[in-house]
Amino acid sequence: MSERTPWLERAFKEFDRLPLSVRFVLAFTPLVIAVVWMSVSSGVERYQTTRDMARMEHYTDLAIESGRLAGHLQLERGLSVIFAEQASPAIRTELNQARTATDEVFNSLRQALDQSTTRASATPYLSDLRALSESLLQLRALRNDIDRQLATAEHISVYFSNLVQELNNLTGRLSGMPSDNQLGRKLHAYFIIKQLKELLGQERLLITRALLSGALTEENRAQLQTLLARQASVQNQLSHQLSNTSRYTGLTAASPAIRFRDRLLEISGPILDNTDVSPRQWFTWQTARMDRLTQVESLLADDIHTLTDDLMFSATEELWRYLLISPLTLLACMTFAILIFRQTHWRLLLSQAVFEHTHDRITVTDQQARIIEINDAFERNTGYSREEVLGQNPNMLQSGRQDKSFYRELWQQLNSEGTWQGEIWNRRKNGEFFAELTTISAIRNRQGNIENYVAVSSDITDRALEHQRQLEYRAYHDPLTGLPNQILLRDRLDHALTLARRTGTQIIVAALDLDHFSTINEQYTHASGDVLIERIAKRLRGMIRDSDTLARIGGDEFLVVVEQLGSLTEGQMLMERLLDELSAPIEFNGHTAALTTSIGATGFPDDNADADTLIRHATEALHQSKHNGRARLSWFDPAHGRNQSDFSDLLQRLERALANDELQLHYQPKVDMLTGRLLGVEALLRWQDPDHGMVSPGDFLPAVELHPISIAIGDRVIEMAIDQVQRWQSEGLTTGVSVNINATQLLAPDFIASLKRHLRHHPGFDPSRLELEVLESAAINDIDRAATVLAECRKLGVKVSLDDFGTGYAALDYLKRLPADTLKIDQSFVRDMDAGRGNLAIVKGIIGLARAFGFEVIAEGVETIDQGCELIELGCFHGQGYGIARPMPAGEVAGWLQGWQTPPAWRQRKVG
Repeated sequence: MSERTPWLERAFKEFDRLPLSVRFVLAFTPLVIAVVWMSVSSGVERYQTTRDMARMEHYTDLAIESGRLAGHLQLERGLSVIFAEQASPAIRTELNQARTATDEVFNSLRQALDQSTTRASATPYLSDLRALSESLLQLRALRNDIDRQLATAEHISVYFSNLVQELNNLTGRLSGMPSDNQLGRKLHAYFIIKQLKELLGQERLLITRALLSGALTEENRAQLQTLLARQASVQNQLSHQLSNTSRYTGLTAASPAIRFRDRLLEISGPILDNTDVSPRQWFTWQTARMDRLTQVESLLADDIHTLTDDLMFSATEELWRYLLISPLTLLACMTFAILIFRQTHWRLLLSQAVFEHTHDRITVTDQQARIIEINDAFERNTGYSREEVLGQNPNMLQSGRQDKSFYRELWQQLNSEGTWQGEIWNRRKNGEFFAELTTISAIRNRQGNIENYVAVSSDITDRALEHQRQLEYRAYHDPLTGLPNQILLRDRLDHALTLARRTGTQIIVAALDLDHFSTINEQYTHASGDVLIERIAKRLRGMIRDSDTLARIGGDEFLVVVEQLGSLTEGQMLMERLLDELSAPIEFNGHTAALTTSIGATGFPDDNADADTLIRHATEALHQSKHNGRARLSWFDPAHGRNQSDFSDLLQRLERALANDELQLHYQPKVDMLTGRLLGVEALLRWQDPDHGMVSPGDFLPAVELHPISIAIGDRVIEMAIDQVQRWQSEGLTTGVSVNINATQLLAPDFIASLKRHLRHHPGFDPSRLELEVLESAAINDIDRAATVLAECRKLGVKVSLDDFGTGYAALDYLKRLPADTLKIDQSFVRDMDAGRGNLAIVKGIIGLARAFGFEVIAEGVETIDQGCELIELGCFHGQGYGIARPMPAGEVAGWLQGWQTPPAWRQRKVG
């Protein structure tokens, strides 16, 4: 241990080295001692509080008893003074009764004081009260003097007043003793009442003596005024001490004594001959007034008793609660500590068992990466014993298969993130290489500094080798079919080209694509589609030679390399056989499907190119097969290859046309041939090429029909058509517009989202004024998808018509499933109605089908009045064609409409 290591850290290290039981005792003993100490001290404190409360309860009882005694002494004082100055039998009887009552209260107080020797220790309050009670024993001698008329009124008054004052003072001292503020206020209020009662008693005695003497001297009058002032002051103090003075009505009640006293103070002069109130009457009135105050005193005493009882109950309850809870808390702490010890001990035993018995190699190092501990698996996996590796660096196991940068990055991540996991190749003691999946963790101390490293390593040699083989296999093979992928095929094609150039043999490179394979995934799920791909791959593998190469390059696309051919005729025959065989029904997942295949092929050395170019040429030929109707074989013509550059040039020009707004729309009206009413207009695309002038749609649309750019063009047409309808509406011309949608755009995944976007961008546009004209053949190619898309269009309010109806050979079931509004009779049938009965029958049939399925019907290519007449007679009243109007720019539509009139022959035609 370094001298610079802090002593606290050294202490922690020494503590960690102790046995678990010793550490547990050292850790929990101070805690237990602290809990016991706090429990005992708090219990003693609560016990002392209970004893103090019991003492205060007893003191309160003594104070109330002494208060009662003071009240009786006040009455006995007054009667004694009257008896001393004017003895009479009646006064003697009342005096004896007062003395008896005084003695009873005094004896009760003496008994309570005697009990205090066992209930409470000696205190100044008890000592003074006991001393005062002893002095009361002299009252018997004074009573004898009063009976024998030896005591003067003045002496009697002073003696009794002193006793009452001392009793009241003891009550006042008691009000400052309680810790409870409310009890202290009530005791102080009780003391104030005793003071007020004594003032009333002095007032009673003063006026009684004045009435007995028949004179109220100026000194007596001044004393009475002083008593009145002191009474007012004491009453004011009492109102501040009592929280509810309304409960104590006796404090403010009026009485004859008050009225007589006030009248007495108004008499001028000392002589009281004119008063009609006897001393005995005044004494009775004032005594009654004091009795009401005694009632208040009793109410307050009851409140004090209730409050002290409650406080005593709360203190006792708190003491017992603590005496019950404190041991339970200590027991819970001890139980919790034992559970922690058992859990910790169990976890240590478990960790030790895992460390010793795991099959994974565990290595523990210090902060300098020196090995300080290993498990048994380390010795089994590496061949090194514990004695051989302790103190060594784990890099002694390095195999050299990973360079220095690998270990540098390992340590950087370990020190920055605290952990590293990965695959490491090491070397055993016998020199054998082995792979391990290793997790290294940095262990930090309490200060956050790395103190140890722990590495857990699993031997994955077999798995690593297998994984390496799998990676190599997956790098060159399709995961679904196990066929070579395009990388492996290209490698083999390079080798085949080298051999063919040396031997003069020929090679066929073919690209295959299953037609409408997406319908299989939609109808039977992608999982079933994968099974079908596997079955087709197996069928293809069985149709070619072992020396040939079949590769899957993704989805439903395959590449075939047929090498060592004597002539291209052999390859031609093989490709045609593939075409036929792949069209045969095939079973998969309990289903049967009959798919066609499109094939594009090229032959070397006629197509004298490298491997990548031959693959690209075969793919271009495949696109040609798709464009020409699918289910066919197309050969790449090297001489025609330059046409591809023309197609690329066309795409670039069309992209420029979209960017520069070179595309325009002309509009051809559609009318009701009977009434001449405008039904709407069809938007027809035109291209104003700055280099080639006006380009007809037939010169560029078919060439890009299958290219994604046709979708962008279709979106532009919809946008321009809706804009034009809104402009016409602002000019007072209300009409609808129809636009042509090809199969690529209709079946695009985001067609509905694009249509919704167009409608959102034109909030004032009525969707019912937009009609999508879909070629019958486009709908039939993927009837399910087309039906779903068209249904979504109609939900948006957009109308749908089937264009060129009758040319796609649709089955009646297809017609029933397609949610369209209108059928358009192809112009080829209308134009040749007079050429033969066949075309006329087709027209009649289309009109009948439209009626049967509830479609509107409109005829294209109406060029003559006779054609219109015949259509009207057949029941087709809506028409479009040069006989009505040619396509025209948007600005000419309003002028044409003003001058348009349906021919008289149409208006007068008899409807069939």
